[in-house]
Amino acid sequence: MFNNKRCLLLSTAILLNAAVLQAGDTWTGFRGSGSNITTATNLPLNWSPAQGIRWKQSVPGYGQSSPVVWKDSIFVTSIAGPQQEKCFIHAYGLADGKLLWSKEYPASQTKKTSSMVSRAAPTPTVDEQGIYAFFESGDVIACSHAGETLWQRSLVKDYGPFVSNHGIGNSLAQTKEQLIVLTAHDGPSYLLSLDKQTGKNLWKTDREEGVAWTSPVIADRAGKPEIIVSAKGTVTGYQGLTGELLRTLSGISGNTIPSASVFEDYVLIGAATDRRNPDAANASESNCCLKLVTKDGKPSYEIIWKAEKAVSYYCTPLAFEGCAYFVNKVGVVYCLDLKTGKQLYAERLSGPCWSSPLAAGDKIYFFTKKGTTDVLQPGPEFKLLASNELFADEPEKPATEESSQAKRGSEGGYPQLGPTIYGVAAVDQALLIRTGTELYCIEAQGK
Repeated sequence: MFNNKRCLLLSTAILLNAAVLQAGDTWTGFRGSGSNITTATNLPLNWSPAQGIRWKQSVPGYGQSSPVVWKDSIFVTSIAGPQQEKCFIHAYGLADGKLLWSKEYPASQTKKTSSMVSRAAPTPTVDEQGIYAFFESGDVIACSHAGETLWQRSLVKDYGPFVSNHGIGNSLAQTKEQLIVLTAHDGPSYLLSLDKQTGKNLWKTDREEGVAWTSPVIADRAGKPEIIVSAKGTVTGYQGLTGELLRTLSGISGNTIPSASVFEDYVLIGAATDRRNPDAANASESNCCLKLVTKDGKPSYEIIWKAEKAVSYYCTPLAFEGCAYFVNKVGVVYCLDLKTGKQLYAERLSGPCWSSPLAAGDKIYFFTKKGTTDVLQPGPEFKLLASNELFADEPEKPATEESSQAKRGSEGGYPQLGPTIYGVAAVDQALLIRTGTELYCIEAQGK
């Protein structure tokens, strides 16, 4: 338990960390600081395989996490081996893409690799002290910016193996002093707070079993942190300092992939309709907007609207400049009024999006999984500013000799899906786009 002084200091640090939009020279975790809104300037509008790419770098192994950035360094994770027995953290220079260092760690839990299981899917976090990574193997690792291992621990050794046919995809969240880890699988599941300095538990709260690939997000609750988790039929809020369960919204259907998205006191919930979902009829209205309120002196919420048609299949919804954006399975973007839920438009993008949309100033980027990025103007009318191809007409090449010799569907056969955009980051004058085996840096023309 924390003493009162430590609680007060930690609460203030958490509040400051959660309330600020992602700074222009850092990208610190999944969806930046959690909103996928950046203050980065001079971001590119147009590019192609022949222009606008500052550099392209091969990443050893395979990874589905987003890159994170601290000043001049980019950090990404990957796995390798036919049983995903190797976990990697890599650091690259922002200016030229050169490899700065790479660290390999043995996986505590292995799983036969294929395109049907997650592969280094959880996005790490980074701060001024170092980088913190979480893998499907249950390993949590902290490294300094120079690549020195600060601490590591195995959650599967501490609390039992992860049970999921398709692996784990829960990204980390962070505060100034805490690392927040969600495990959502068919075995004992929990929400865990780790001390960034030591890796030791600050608190652990058990959750119901059930697979979800969503990630926790942190909201400011009148000066106190609340951790919000949308997963497997519920939206839950936890007190950030103690892990105490504050509230549960039940009756949600289809919220196993998109995470909750917090903007000011609004929380967007994304959910998918699917023929395999027994509650598919309720999944559409499970796409909704909550408002964080206080009732009788206690944190609570109100459902202010439910979507009529908008659904969010893979990527997390985005709230920006008075609008809410949802993208369905086939790549239709729905724009709704953030305060009322009124549908403003529904238009087809260039394809489905696995990476979540990113907002920056007068642009919203929608990264389709097969390499086309549609850039829209924010607002109630659909205005396509640009549509940019990233990949030339050639298959994605494996990054290592080991994977190139592998058989399709086994032994680490990574290129099965072709080049796929999994994650992005934004910093001043550059977008970083990550595929399974490559990292791209896109810059504004003339920079």
